[in-house]
Order: sequence, then C-alpha cells, then structure tokens
Amino acid sequence: MIRRRVHLCALWAVAQALVAGPATTTRAPPRPSTVVAAEPEVAAPEAQSALDLTPAERARTCASLGVKHGAALSTQTDKLGGAALCTFAEYVLDGDGAPVLLLDARRAEHSKNLQADPRCSLLLQARDLDDRAAAVARVTIAGTATPVPKSAADRVVLETQFGVAHPYADALLEDGRFDLWRVAPSEIFYVGGFGVGTTWVDKDDYTEAKPDAVAHEAVGLCKTLNGDKHAQDRSTIASTLLGLDDSEVRVDGVDRLGLDVRVKTPDSTDEYRIGFRVPARTVEDAKSEINKLFQEAWELEQGVEYAGAYEDKPAVLKRASEPDP
Repeated sequence: MIRRRVHLCALWAVAQALVAGPATTTRAPPRPSTVVAAEPEVAAPEAQSALDLTPAERARTCASLGVKHGAALSTQTDKLGGAALCTFAEYVLDGDGAPVLLLDARRAEHSKNLQADPRCSLLLQARDLDDRAAAVARVTIAGTATPVPKSAADRVVLETQFGVAHPYADALLEDGRFDLWRVAPSEIFYVGGFGVGTTWVDKDDYTEAKPDAVAHEAVGLCKTLNGDKHAQDRSTIASTLLGLDDSEVRVDGVDRLGLDVRVKTPDSTDEYRIGFRVPARTVEDAKSEINKLFQEAWELEQGVEYAGAYEDKPAVLKRASEPDP
C-alpha cells in the first residue's frame, strides 16, 4: 500500500509538471543595482553601516584575533627619561574586551614600571588576516593596569581562558610570583591596514561591541573562494553584480555582513563591498550566504525568472578605485 501511494504521488508530480510546462528561462528584466556610493568618502553613514562592521566591532575583532599572537606592551620608565619601554606580553580579553595580562609581578621590568605608574598601552594585531606586515589590522588600547583581585567575579573565567589560549599559563598561575593584570581602556585607536580605516574608537562602543562571528575562519574562506573551483563564480559576480567584464576578481575579506573583493580590469583596480542578504550569525551561515550570492549572480546572468525573486541586486559599496598606469 505504501509503495502504491508513492507511485501515485510520483505520477501526480509528473502530471503537474506537464500541465505547468517547462521552467521559465527567458531573460528577466534587469534588476536595479543597489550601489551605495561611487566613492567611499561620500557613502552615507547609515547606508554604509548596513554593509560594514562598525569601527568598534572591527577593533573588538582585531583584539580577539590577536590573542594567540600576544601584544606589544608599552610602560613608562625613568630609565628612558620618561619614554615608553616596549616589551611582549600574552593576554586574553574579559567580557568587555579589556585585555588581561599574565605578568611576573616581582621580576619583570614592565611589572615594576606598572607598579610605579599604571598607565600603559597595548598593540594588538590580527596577523592571520594578511601576511603583509603593513596591511595587518591592528588596535592600540591605552589605559590603566591593575591586578585582578582573587575575589573578582570573573577571576576563575579569566584563569580558564588563559589556560585554553596559552597552555603554559596553568603552571604559572600556581606560582605566586605571577598574577593577572587587567588594562581598563581609556583610549582606543584602530587601523584597518595600510592607510585604511584609521580611527579613534569610543570606549563605550568598544565595550558593547562583539567580535565578528566569522573572523576566525575568514582566511580559510578567502583561500577557498580564491581557488580555481570558484573562478567562474567570481567572474559572474563581477559581471552581474558589479557590471565589470573581462576582470580578475580576488576575495580579500569575509565577515558576517558580506564580502570584500578586489577587481582588476584593463583600466583600473577597484575595491568593492558586497553585502549579504541576511547577516551571518555563524561561519556556516556565512558559507550559505556566499553560496546564495553565487546562485543569485548566476541566475541574473542566465536570465532565470521565478516567483519570489528579489526585486533588486545585493547592496554594493565601492570603496576605492585606482587607475592602472
């Protein structure tokens, strides 16, 4: 009986398809392009915010990615006539994004400096996002460092974080000479790369922001998207979403809101931001949104028409344009 019902359902589906006729593949009317700005400097803040992470989110993301690389710690010292002494320190971030250091409180020179003057600054770098030193995103957090009390509500959490991020930390925390120091941010300065996205970040905005959910997998995603397997997808996106034919396309960045792409044509090299239809909450969400962009670009190229299609193209922000010499 079950098999008979399955056969009947299959016959019904075939009959419906015959009645409906073949899928419509005639060229659909072109969808209007949603380009936020021709040049990045004239983009309206409210329009750009829908496509881009905020400076505070970028700074939090950078600080989070830098945990495994450590920080450059600058402290004041009389031995240098009041100039800063720059040393290295491992860190984790507390729930508000404040750096927490594990220091040898008795012997380390920077610890002695902090005990005399708690003012300091930390340079944190997202090295995984680019292999060119000047192009690496970085954030400087200036503030005041104080020991984390044993009774602090998040003390156990911070110790656990250190043990996970830096395996040697458990042994050091059992040594009475080492302790946790928290740097309460007073000023935050973010640089997105070589002359890109340089800005001071409001400390309250930084505290409230969250690291990007896709950041830790962004490099791997870019490598995959720039492989031969997706060469046609990249070309189709350039021609249908950006209106650029005969181009070389490279994906330079991925986050929860979209893709950063660099497009080289015979006349110029342009940088674009292509927004996702729906912000990604996880890496898997981002992969799904990327596949949707590829599919939508292909449908536009083929002129495929179907009920429920979007009336416009995905939003695009043109960041920069450099004429080729």
